[in-house]
Amino acid sequence: SEVVGWCNANTDCRECADYLRTYWPIGEIRADIKIKSIFCFLIAPEMQRKGIATGLIERVCRDAAGDGFDFVEACVAKKPKKGATDFQGSAAMYEKCGFSQYAKRNEFIVMRRALK
Repeated sequence: SEVVGWCNANTDCRECADYLRTYWPIGEIRADIKIKSIFCFLIAPEMQRKGIATGLIERVCRDAAGDGFDFVEACVAKKPKKGATDFQGSAAMYEKCGFSQYAKRNEFIVMRRALK
């Protein structure tokens, strides 16, 4: 079998969230709110636009909901750069999966989906 997609989704990703928060304050960090972060995302070029990304995102959200998380967050570039290795995916792709814009600054948008 061949790997066609990869997604780094971290459990209450302090490291990832803190990394993003070094650039700007996304929001208050609260111990009573559990957030799973989709930090990096990659689909093989020949397999893009076949629903694989949507399937991965939906799986992350199902798993997070089952684990009692309140939200899933993802950081995307306002204008994705061809060949970029971080923050893959478009805001439109996340919107299709029920996410909405939570914060934005400079070239990045934080997309968030409530699970409860």
